[in-house]
Amino acid sequence: MQLFRLVVMLVLAAPLLVNAKELMLTGQISSSAKQVVNAPQASRWQIQIQWMAEEGKVVKEGQPIVVFDGANEQSRLEQNFETLERLSLEFQQLELDQNQRVTDAQGRLKLAIMQVEKAAIEASVPASEVSAYDKGQYDLALQRASLEQSKAQEALARAEKERASEIQKKQIDIMSTQDEVAYLEDLLTNMNVLAQHSGPVTYATHPWSGDKLASGMNVQPSWTVLDVQAIESFQIESWIHEIDAVGLKEDMAVTLTLDTYPNKPFNGKIKTLSTQAEAKEQWSRSAYYPAIIEFESAPDVKLLPGMSVRILVKGEDDV
Repeated sequence: MQLFRLVVMLVLAAPLLVNAKELMLTGQISSSAKQVVNAPQASRWQIQIQWMAEEGKVVKEGQPIVVFDGANEQSRLEQNFETLERLSLEFQQLELDQNQRVTDAQGRLKLAIMQVEKAAIEASVPASEVSAYDKGQYDLALQRASLEQSKAQEALARAEKERASEIQKKQIDIMSTQDEVAYLEDLLTNMNVLAQHSGPVTYATHPWSGDKLASGMNVQPSWTVLDVQAIESFQIESWIHEIDAVGLKEDMAVTLTLDTYPNKPFNGKIKTLSTQAEAKEQWSRSAYYPAIIEFESAPDVKLLPGMSVRILVKGEDDV
């Protein structure tokens, strides 16, 4: 079945170019300096368009062109700021408490060391100078002091380990909250989009209904919302049906006629022709290849993005 379809496509396409027939395509003026605004990633699966610059209006670079609803992200950001402030206070108190515990453990160790030194001096008295009972008591006191010193050393090590562990856990909580704050701030930054070029605003269409997008509509992340095209660096965008694309190639010469200036043709050529077809369900079930056509020289007429263009591709016998 696929082979039959391919044969039919070739048969239909062959007369267009191979047999010196002309192929008429359509396209529209666009600018290579083009800003396409897509719906940003949000904390939920849909996001609402709060405001859009008026379609067709010429905006200047740096002006706002679309604002998305960031109320949920703003609320979460404020909560995280409060959490971050609380964690910072808790960290300060924790650090004071843990440092005090380590200081106390260090004090107990110093005292234990002094007790060992004292007991060692008493135990060093020759047995000939004290009674056997006192000598035994001195030796026993030294052992007890040495044991207390070992316990104090272990307690200090535990206190230092606990301090490091508790401080690290609290720092992780703080860093996690800081990361969440940075993430939400980045989301909110993307909610307010500024124009990167000076030019007219063009709304995108809903991918399901085909209606023009407008303020108040809910969109999904990555959906195209609008574009702003500079009034310079003009080119023609075209979507070529899979049958018409057979035989076309880059650098092929074309004749361009703007619907606004029907009696003034211009020379051009196919600049790029994608090898990857895309579906256009609103047009048909067929596949279409995106192409960019450029003017051979800058037209001496006023061009605006969105102008319709007829693209005439001549057959090989006409070249």
